[in-house]
Amino acid sequence: QSGSDASAMHTQATRNADGDWVINGKKSWITSGSVARYIILFAITTPGIGAKGISAFIIDTRRPGFHAGKIEPKLGIRASATCEIEFHDYVCPAADMLGAQGKGFGIAMGVLDAGRIGIASQAVGLCRAAYEASIAYVRERKAFGHAIGSFQMIQAKIADMKCRLDAAQMLTLRAAFAKGEAERTGGRFSTEAAVAKLYASEAAMWITHQAVQIHGGMGYSKEMPLERYFRDAKITEIYEGTSEIQRIVIARNETGLR
Repeated sequence: QSGSDASAMHTQATRNADGDWVINGKKSWITSGSVARYIILFAITTPGIGAKGISAFIIDTRRPGFHAGKIEPKLGIRASATCEIEFHDYVCPAADMLGAQGKGFGIAMGVLDAGRIGIASQAVGLCRAAYEASIAYVRERKAFGHAIGSFQMIQAKIADMKCRLDAAQMLTLRAAFAKGEAERTGGRFSTEAAVAKLYASEAAMWITHQAVQIHGGMGYSKEMPLERYFRDAKITEIYEGTSEIQRIVIARNETGLR
């Protein structure tokens, strides 16, 4: 029940007589949930106080009470297993709480900043793959007696794709550098991460769209990788925070207003 409203989760952990945590609830859209031996779980330990009541736990998925549901039939990134997971009276030893009680939300947000750089990097890879495939194709594909790369319509697409690719790559490198500096100084890099994630993901969607168009019917065929790049690009605008959430993060950090 959360998604972008991360603090609205329902999964709860309560203490038993031995001081361990008994966890009940359900989580959706869990990457590698069907194959992971260990996961980090965020759950409510103090209801009614929002984000301050969330704690983090290290979960061994082989313990009783854990169940992985069906793998989601996704549009893209099908090589990555995504599923629903459930906890039914799962007993988590007290020693397996990650950090202090009530500090889980801060852990989650800190990991999210770093994760957004990873998604930006994924998006840059998609941008580059689609761009390089397009460059090769416009050189060899001929129409009206000429390589299609000599036509101004195609040249305009290539130029715009190149600009977006380079900008996405530089913003992602800047965010990675900011993360390294933050580790040294104790500062934050949430704005740089959000900018990189927002721009690179939207660039990936735009570039793969143009690449399919350049390839025409062959871009729509599974005989070539373009249709996969197009499908895979979409998720980068959604997970680790949607494009809409990135814009909110950036604006709030820049203005100081909420």
